[in-house]
Amino acid sequence: MKKSPLVSVVVPTHNRPDFLKRTLQSILQQTYKNLQIIVVSNGFDSGNKKIVEYLQDSRIEYYEQENSGGPASPRNHGIRNSTGKYIAFCDDDDLWSPEKIQKQVDIMEENNDFGFCYTKMLRFDENREWSVDRDAGPASFQSLLFTSNVPISSVFIKTSLIKKHGGFSESTQVGISEDYEFVLRYALQTNFYFVDEFLIKYWSGNNRTSCLNFGKSIKTALIHIKTILNIYWIVYRNSETSIQNYIKPALFNIKNSIKVILYIAMQHLKLR
Repeated sequence: MKKSPLVSVVVPTHNRPDFLKRTLQSILQQTYKNLQIIVVSNGFDSGNKKIVEYLQDSRIEYYEQENSGGPASPRNHGIRNSTGKYIAFCDDDDLWSPEKIQKQVDIMEENNDFGFCYTKMLRFDENREWSVDRDAGPASFQSLLFTSNVPISSVFIKTSLIKKHGGFSESTQVGISEDYEFVLRYALQTNFYFVDEFLIKYWSGNNRTSCLNFGKSIKTALIHIKTILNIYWIVYRNSETSIQNYIKPALFNIKNSIKVILYIAMQHLKLR
């Protein structure tokens, strides 16, 4: 009988044990049981540790580190401690369907040409669940330049591949878009397998980082487009792709950012 491969699950967390508890319970309820669950607290937090102790599951490993200000560093911390054949990621406010890992293991074991697998996601908040068309669909390097539709909490990747090509960028140029840079970079390294099923839920309610005033909203929009352009440059510089690949996506994203800024400004004027 073929042995089930070990899957390492990396869960970065920061100062919200109630969310972490819910997330870990969804991982522990997987029908696939051969898991190494690596929780990395980004900052020293007794609440996170208490949740891990409360769950009392020997598959969970708990690590703490100095707060790096973002999830890239704790994800990399988790990768360094991973011993599974595959690595999966789950943010501390997202949820998995019980069959997620089993389906991804079956797909990857049967399709050796693919090094990377991801699924569709449902968004959810305190009151409802919903889907967004642009969130789903088969992704390629060229399509990802226009639209980021690979949720990091759905990613399932060969450990050998990630050990070879590296984890998440901790550069300030990439900032909080480290997951986008990661996915875009790997789109040049391997084939992606898209699972056309809603196997994760992405938290979109309160306690997610948001901008609550005009000045911060404008600043966020400007930082976003600057970051996207930085990522294009980093990927171009470190690959053999043509600069022509990035021109239309850059113009597309600049245009969208201008629309967002104008919308924010108009909403601000209406409220005055």
